[in-house]
Amino acid sequence: MFRPLTRALTALTRPFARPLRPFSSSSSTAASIDESMQELLHAPREAMEFDVLVVGGGPAGLSAAIRLKQLAAQNDTELSVCLIEKGAEIGAHTLSGACIETRALDELLPNWKELGAPIKTLATEDQFVFLTEKMAIPLPNPPPMHNVGQNYLVSLGAVCAWMGEQAEALGSRSFPDSQAASCCT
Repeated sequence: MFRPLTRALTALTRPFARPLRPFSSSSSTAASIDESMQELLHAPREAMEFDVLVVGGGPAGLSAAIRLKQLAAQNDTELSVCLIEKGAEIGAHTLSGACIETRALDELLPNWKELGAPIKTLATEDQFVFLTEKMAIPLPNPPPMHNVGQNYLVSLGAVCAWMGEQAEALGSRSFPDSQAASCCT
């Protein structure tokens, strides 16, 4: 039996990226800035309640949000899932390319090809080399590095952005460009 825990997310809205510094060294200017910062720090914050809070919009966080919504749908249970990401958009901080095996994606979203996943380029060649300053020395491919014909070359950022769309389509709420100040039970 799945029993969700209630969590409250307090989002911290930071109007300034770093603390303000006065242009003059007069104590009255510094005092007024201190007062305004105190007002901002003690202003009421928006609080939203979710059953599950996932922090981070990378492949693991997105997979967790998708799977939780799938399990809730299978068990006819209402489950609110919130995913927060510090980047401006889902996938913004995932900059690497990758060669991925799709077995986990097949289990998570069996129809990922029909859903338009940005996974199109099948690996056609493997090379394993030792690089020096002046040359590349070919080495035999270790068995786990055999990618030809079974694994795909992808932009992980594009895959994360697509997975974010899938999570939202299942009913998960995403908040990019957000940071959690505290998580209360």
